[in-house]
This record gives sequence, C-alpha cells and structure tokens, in this order.
Amino acid sequence: MEKLARYLNPQEAQDWLRELGNDLGASEFAQIRNLDYVFSPGELYPLAPHAEVPLPRITAFAVDMDGTSTTTEPLALHSLEYMVRRFTGRLDKTQWAGLDETLDYPYVIGNSNFRHTEFLIQRYRDHIDHDAFARAFIEAVCWTLACMTDEQRRRDITQNARNCGLGDILHDPDFRRLAESGTIDADNVADRADGVVRKYAPAFTPPHDTERVAAALDIYYMRYHSILRQLERGQGERLAQELLGDSGRHLVEPMPGYDVFIPLVKGWLGPEIDSLYEPLREDLLSHEQLGHTAAELDALRPRLTRLADRFRAAPAKLGLVTASIAYETHACMKEVIRLMAERVLHWPVLSQIRDRLAENLADYRAVFDGFACASDTWEARLKPHRDLYTLALFQMSVPKSEYHHVVGLEDTEPGIIALRAAGVGCAVALPNRDTRRQDYTVATQIVTGGLPELILVHNLLLAE
Repeated sequence: MEKLARYLNPQEAQDWLRELGNDLGASEFAQIRNLDYVFSPGELYPLAPHAEVPLPRITAFAVDMDGTSTTTEPLALHSLEYMVRRFTGRLDKTQWAGLDETLDYPYVIGNSNFRHTEFLIQRYRDHIDHDAFARAFIEAVCWTLACMTDEQRRRDITQNARNCGLGDILHDPDFRRLAESGTIDADNVADRADGVVRKYAPAFTPPHDTERVAAALDIYYMRYHSILRQLERGQGERLAQELLGDSGRHLVEPMPGYDVFIPLVKGWLGPEIDSLYEPLREDLLSHEQLGHTAAELDALRPRLTRLADRFRAAPAKLGLVTASIAYETHACMKEVIRLMAERVLHWPVLSQIRDRLAENLADYRAVFDGFACASDTWEARLKPHRDLYTLALFQMSVPKSEYHHVVGLEDTEPGIIALRAAGVGCAVALPNRDTRRQDYTVATQIVTGGLPELILVHNLLLAE
C-alpha cells in the first residue's frame, strides 16, 4: 500500500508536480492565497482540463447557491455594506456612498465571508472607528446569544468575544439576563444593550487583524441572520421593498430558469415542458444585449421536449454547493424550494402533473443529492479551494472516472477555480448583474443569459 505521506526535497517536489500534471492532463494550475493565519501562504492546484462541449451525457450538476441558484447575492452585499457602516460609524449615504461596484464587488462576491470581510477591513482600515466597532460587535454578541439557536454560531461568537478582550462580559449577570430574556430583536438590541456596551466597550481590544475580521464578520452575520429570521416569518416581499427598493418579488427567490432547470435535470418533466417555453423565451428577449431573436428561439423550442426525454431516461444527480454557513443555506433553500412548489401549482400543465411536481418539491433537502456548505468545512478551505465541490461529488457518489461528465455552474471566478480544482472540467460561468466584472478566464464556457440561455440556446451543453 502506498504511504499517505512522502517527504520531498525541492527538486523532488518539482518533479512530482510535473508528473502530476502529466498524469491528469493538466496544463493549468491555480495558485490560491491562504488566510493569514495559515502557515503556508498558498496552495497549488492542478486544474482539470477543459471538457469538450457539447457533452455526450451528463451524470451530475454541481451548482452554486448565491447568484446562481438564488437571488441572495444582493442580500449578502447589503449585509456587508451594513457591516462596514457599523465598524466605521458612517451610517448614512451622506457620510459614505456604500460599496463600490468596481472597486469592492469583485472582492466581496464568491469567496468565503471571512475573505470578503478581510478585504473590507483592509480597504477601509483608515476609517475604522474603534468606539463604533466596539458597540456594533457587543450588540452582535447580545443579539446572537439571545436569538440564534445555531450552536456553531453561538460557539464562534463566544470565542471571538474572548479573543477580543471581552471574556468577562460572558459572565456578567446583567449581560446574561439580557441574553436570556427572550426580548431582544434586531430593532431593539441597540437600546437594550446600551448599558452593557458602555460598560465593556473599552475592553474591546482585538489584538490582530484576524480577530478584527472575525469581529466584523459577526456584525455581518447579525444583519444577515436577522433578515433571514424575518424571511422565515413570511416577510420576504416587504423586505425586498425595504432593503432593495424592489416591490413585487420576494427577497430570496429562485434565479430565472431555476424552477424549470431542477425538474428538468431530475427527470420529472415530459412533453409538458413545451408549455414552459414561453417564460424562458420572454426572459431571454427581455435582455436585448444578448442579441436573441424570437424567430431564433422559436426554432429551438423542440429541443425542450428532447431534453426532457433524455433526462427522464437518465436523470442527473444534483448537488448544491455554497460558501454560506448552514443556517443561511437551509433558510434560503427552504424558501426557494417553497416558492418553486407554489409556482408549479400555476403552471399550464395537467393538474396531476402539477401535484406530482409539488410533491417532489415538498422537502427541500430531498431535491438535492449533494448539499455542501461552509459549515461542512472551515473558513480556510472555502472557495476558491476545491473542498466543497469535492465533498459534493462524494455525496453524489460520482466516481473520478465520471468527473468529465459533470457540469458545474457558478457565477464567480473563485467558484470556477474551485470546480476545476475539484476535477470538474465543464465549469460554466453564469454572470449576473453583481458578478459581471469577474474574471472568467478559467471558465469552460460563459453563458451571459443565465439558466434560460443555458437550457434553451445551449441545450444544457448536451450534444443533440
């Protein structure tokens, strides 16, 4: 049996890396920077060779969540902007316009939340207001321990409080009564925690950037998770209007085409898919920059039925992969699949088909064959590292011999790198409004029209 570890000198390591690339057919490598507290400053991954598309068959789809499956990217950006406002004390747009789409967005989308926060701490370091930072963090500690049942979140913020010099607050009788009162919410935490803040703010002394980033990230989580709690109470439409200025939709929804994509690749649809053509067509024609014409798309319509027939005969496995933590992932996907189940009840298909589809969507977890999120690993191993996609491939029971029949769908450069580093040679970029400035050089294919274009124009990358 081959040893699990070998010890190589620099020349042997160089020779081994060359042999590895040759064995895998890899002509490209990705150098990935590690977080500052990791001993090695970086990792080096061979990237799976680009798959030749169209593919003869598809075994599985590995699909990102934020911005690919769901509309949650703006919510994450809103929460990151809120975090910066709190640790700089610049609470309104007259003091600071907010995150910049050109200078900030490329670095705060697609990586782990820790990396996003690390970038923002460095970028806005000169504007950090220590007193505002201390207040916001102590409020986050109060809110999290009072409102969150997620044990990992509670452990993390407790450890972060100790690391930032606030260990005593955890044993303070006034703080404990506050955290256990059951009366704290996002709207009143500033008032309710004021006494504790004034008492302990001077003790807030994060010793290094690692602790500053962790404390700022807890502020982000308080904002994001408080919104998700309201979402779980059915307030998604009101929040969409309040936070994003967008009425008529929910805060968290499926991305366009997702409600057709899932039942299609799972093999749940037959000839009735033809009646779902119009929404896909309308979405593509509404984006004039894509250059599609009605006549072109109408000529492609018969493909839908043929696609449905192929996936009915050989359903693909479906894996969801996200750098969001478990609470966010489950809250968002539960809402997305719930909305999909509601929508299919209004589809122009036979009632028995609608009922069957709604039944298949009744349990959001049962929809996915793989379900990998940040809580399944740790911050230092999230995208662009390969770990989450490797885990999803394992969960879906896809052997390495089938990796070249897997299609990965991502909206960010780190996600594309993670896919190819995990062995997925068909790594497809689906840019959206927030990610369109990312570098997709390493993508196998770029589909600017999202899932509707991937389905209708690109035939899901399947050969006819």
